[in-house]
Formats: sequence, C-alpha cells, structure tokens
Amino acid sequence: MKIKGSAVLFFMVSCFHAQEIKDHTEFKKCKKEFSKKICLSDKDKDGVRFYMDQCPEVSGSEDNNGCPWPDTDGDGVLDKDDACPTVAGPTENNGCPWPDTDGDGILDKDDNCPTTPGAPENNGCKIIPTPKRYTEEELQKIESDFLAHNKNINYHALADFIFKKIEGKNLKSKVLYVSIYRKFEAGCGMDRTDHSAGNMVQQLIFQSFWDERNFKKFANLFPDKMILPIGRPRIFDYESIENIVGLKGVPKLETKYGMVYNAKGKFAEIPDSNEKMIPDSDKMDLFVYVEDNKVTISLNKKDFYFRCKSSKIEEITESEYNN
Repeated sequence: MKIKGSAVLFFMVSCFHAQEIKDHTEFKKCKKEFSKKICLSDKDKDGVRFYMDQCPEVSGSEDNNGCPWPDTDGDGVLDKDDACPTVAGPTENNGCPWPDTDGDGILDKDDNCPTTPGAPENNGCKIIPTPKRYTEEELQKIESDFLAHNKNINYHALADFIFKKIEGKNLKSKVLYVSIYRKFEAGCGMDRTDHSAGNMVQQLIFQSFWDERNFKKFANLFPDKMILPIGRPRIFDYESIENIVGLKGVPKLETKYGMVYNAKGKFAEIPDSNEKMIPDSDKMDLFVYVEDNKVTISLNKKDFYFRCKSSKIEEITESEYNN
C-alpha cells in the first residue's frame, strides 16, 4: 500500500514539474547559471517563471516574455494597440492625435467643414457675411456721384485712341466675338454679394463708351466681318457669355448665337452648330473702367491708362494712374 501511494505521489510531482517547465531548452540554460529553485521562481509575481522571464525584476505580460508592453509616446495606449506609437493620441482614436486637415484649430471630428478653414462659432465652417442689399435711393446716389466725379471723361476721344491700337492682321475668321461688357455676379456658391451697384456703374460706362458714334466707328474697322458683341462675368471665360442688345448705328441680324452686326449690312452664312459659340471665330476683349476722371482701357489684356481734364485725355503710366 505504501509502495502504491509513493508511486502516485511521484507521478503527481512529475506531472507538476512537467507543466511548470514549458521550455526545457531555456530551463536547461538557466540551470547552468542558477539553481533549479531560482529558475522556477517568479520574483515579480507576473506568472512568468524566472527562466523564461526577460524582465524578471519587473512585472510584465507572458505574451511579451514577462516584460511590460511599452508605451513609447506615453499616451496610455500600449504600442501593441497604438496605430501611432511615437505620437501621443487619445484611446478613442487608436492612440493617434485627431487630425485638423484645414488647420483652423478645430479637429476634424468636430469640424463640419474639415477641408475648409472656418470659425469655431460656425462649427469649423466659413461665416458668410450677410450681403448688403442696395435700395433704389442708394443706387440713385451712386449713379449721381459717379456722373459727378467723372464729368470730364471724353468717351469719343478715348475710342479714337484705342481703336488705333487694334491690330486686325491676326483676325482671320469671318466672325468676331468682341467682349465689351463685364458683369459682376456671385460665384462658386459662396459669394452672396449684391453687385447691383457695380453692375449699374458698368452699365453707365458701357452706354457712354459704346454709343452710336463709337460703335459705328468700331464696326467700320472690320467691314468684312460679322461682329457679335457679348458680355462676360469677371470670373468666367468665353464659355459663359451674355448677348448684348441695344447697340445702334450698324446693320444687324438676329441669329441663334445672338445679334450679329456688319458695317455694310452683309451677312455671310453662319455654320449651324450645337456649340454655344460659332465655330472658328475670332475673339477680342475691350473693357473700359472709369474712376474719378481716370480711365483704364483693357484691350486683349493689355492696359492703357488715361487722365481726363476738361474733356481732354492724357495717356499716363500705371503708377501715375494709381497715385
């Protein structure tokens, strides 16, 4: 009976040691330097025996060989769980800092417009100011002030000057689009400005410069061409055009593309097309800007500057214009 009991005890002890020693190779290496008792000890109480514990003095995880998992950036998220282990960030963003894509100081998670800088009081979006709306009385005042401040402008002398600067040798087509009126308008879905005052002034300049005398003189520069005057918004190219009506003194013809003018009243056949503009046509820009008896005329993106006194014009430099 004693022999049987001893055998059972020996078997249980053997099984216990077999369970404790998980890596016999490491255990043998340990015993070459330390006693069996030390090799089987667990000084830091982390459940990892001395012979397998790479950090025997510091409690750690068995999955990390008895060492504590590092937290390099000190954000409380262990490197093994940290998507940004070298940059501190909150746990709810996997250890990464919340981004601020537009740099407006509002984190993307709280920003209703994360790619466009905005204001905190508008949840990270731009604050669009309430546009001014001009009353009829205000527009009348702007008109009267403009006329009073520019009463020395001689539009005929200006036209005579600038028409001499036009070079027609590069205009080969029978149709000439001439952009002569610029219109201010809201753009990109963001600008809600009331441009009625600016457009009213532009219309006054247009009517004064492009009177019957000046338009007839312009048309006679191109007796063999069909002229198609257009207006364009400032922010767009020729793809966004507005046909101009009301010009006088030159024979005209209504077409699907708009009103066409010719000094001699000769209108060639215009090709039918689904395009917005007549194919194979020439283009010219001629814009006039007026302020305080000074004038800028932009001819195909080349600017000419004038000062007007007593209905006489004087060409000046850009710096003189701006002073």
